Amino acid sequence: MRKPNWMLIGIMFGVSLFLGYAIFAAAIGAFFPSINYLSKPLLCSGEFSIETTRYSYKPGQVGWQHNIYCDGKDITLPAVAMTGLLVSLAIFVVFFIRYREAMFHSEDFGTLAKDTKQTSKPAKGKKRKSPLERMAELKEMRDQNLISDTEYERKKAEIMDEL
Repeated sequence: MRKPNWMLIGIMFGVSLFLGYAIFAAAIGAFFPSINYLSKPLLCSGEFSIETTRYSYKPGQVGWQHNIYCDGKDITLPAVAMTGLLVSLAIFVVFFIRYREAMFHSEDFGTLAKDTKQTSKPAKGKKRKSPLERMAELKEMRDQNLISDTEYERKKAEIMDEL
């Protein structure tokens, strides 16, 4: 049985909400207001229209205003919100399909442990050197300038920790 990785699912859902609302519905919707026709079947059973008005709030500066109407009633905010939600859900489904293996993990910790690397065991058939022999080799390598003093100190600390 595989358990959902709720943290990753939450992150993916948050990213898809951001992409759906902020990027798609708001930013792209400002330049292409016709994308709000996605929400028409859910919000309006009557006449659906998008009105674009050009206005000047300062001399030389021009702005655009898009209003969405259903039977003469302004439904701009619900239409943009519904479009953002629909696009967010579509993006989440794409994320879910693409990263479905990462969104679930095994309940059996034994299978998770098999994925980890084993670095402390020596290879079969080879006898591991004693810490004293390894220290002597390390000192010899430092004396021959094969390793730096900081590398020597780090390796020395590792060997001492094993004791």
